[in-house]
Amino acid sequence: MKKHSSCRSGLLLMELIFSILFFSLVSAVCLQLFVKACILGQETKELDMAVRCAVSAAELLEKTGEPLPYITSLFPESCVLTEEGVTLLFDAEFHSCTSAEMVYQMDILLSPEDEQTTSWSIILYKEHHTREIYRLDGASYRGLVPRDAAGQKGGSSA
Repeated sequence: MKKHSSCRSGLLLMELIFSILFFSLVSAVCLQLFVKACILGQETKELDMAVRCAVSAAELLEKTGEPLPYITSLFPESCVLTEEGVTLLFDAEFHSCTSAEMVYQMDILLSPEDEQTTSWSIILYKEHHTREIYRLDGASYRGLVPRDAAGQKGGSSA
């Protein structure tokens, strides 16, 4: 009788070992999925904020006749003028910051094509050009009709 009960306890011990092994493998897979989901969520947040910043900068480039002075007046502490255009610095929350707090960098590169057209590229990087997050290319047309102080085309009407 004793031999029969020791065989059952050995079988129970093997079942417990397999159950623990199974649950540890499942928990390791779930932990990896959780880490990947967190990384994907952070990358998605970065991309969303990068797209928003690039679209805002593109609107400034398209609506403003001389965009560089206007951009430097909007971001005086985080704006760095370069030969090609301007560089804006952002912290981890995409707020303008100084170079000491910088996590993200947006380069706005301007290249005049002719008297009325300017091509531009907006590139957002993470940490000093280590990884390009988003890029937006376009062109702006500067019309021949001058704008008055209110932004209306042409002169004043009486």
